[in-house]
Amino acid sequence: MDQPKARHLIPSEGEALVAHNLKVMRKAARLSQDDVAERMNRLGFKFHQTQVAKIENGTRPIRFDEVLGLAKALNLPAEYFMTEAVASPDDPHYELQEAGFRLQDLEKEWRTAQDLADAAKTRLEEAEREYDEIAERLGVDVTPTGDELMFHPAPNSPEDPLRKDAGTPATE
Repeated sequence: MDQPKARHLIPSEGEALVAHNLKVMRKAARLSQDDVAERMNRLGFKFHQTQVAKIENGTRPIRFDEVLGLAKALNLPAEYFMTEAVASPDDPHYELQEAGFRLQDLEKEWRTAQDLADAAKTRLEEAEREYDEIAERLGVDVTPTGDELMFHPAPNSPEDPLRKDAGTPATE
């Protein structure tokens, strides 16, 4: 009985796409294959530089969870690996693509900053409400009289309206 011919397995279109994009994006990030392997190890994958090289040259298949890990290791969305081939540095559209990647990263950074600012504003408003409720419960007027800054006296100082013997010097 004849044996089937030994064949070199050609990576599927998806794996070839991931391999191409990994190589281009790793180089664009100025990372070595060792750097990528180290980052993957920190993410819990057992990776070595040779595995990165084999993925990039299409001689090692890649699992979906590894693609997600590589995206995280390179701080990129996983879709960058799987949707379409990214331009290599010798492609005329490379510069435009890189600017697009930077734009997407900065938009994400801006959204995160907005979320943080919104959360801080909410906490500030809650603290102001709490302050006003406590002042009202204690019968202290904290309404500002104009646009000038309002300073609160130090606790237990002669000017502290909550001090039992307000107006008399504090004893030491």
